[in-house]
Amino acid sequence: MILYTPLPPEIIMKGSEEHKPAYFQIPYSGGFIEVEIISPNRAKIVRINSRDLNDYLHPNLQPGREIKLKWDIGD
Repeated sequence: MILYTPLPPEIIMKGSEEHKPAYFQIPYSGGFIEVEIISPNRAKIVRINSRDLNDYLHPNLQPGREIKLKWDIGD
């Protein structure tokens, strides 16, 4: 990525070192979806890893898309 700006890099990148997202893998269709947790019931898709090539064309699985999580808390 190239940024064309008169501002020094220290100002532009300020705070980027502090953001450390937590990634989790959710099993899906013979592979997994890697997500970043945004809130207790929402996550953002970071990447998909699947053996089914059609999964990569599915619009609901594209990186950047937010999904709703359902937590299954068993006894």
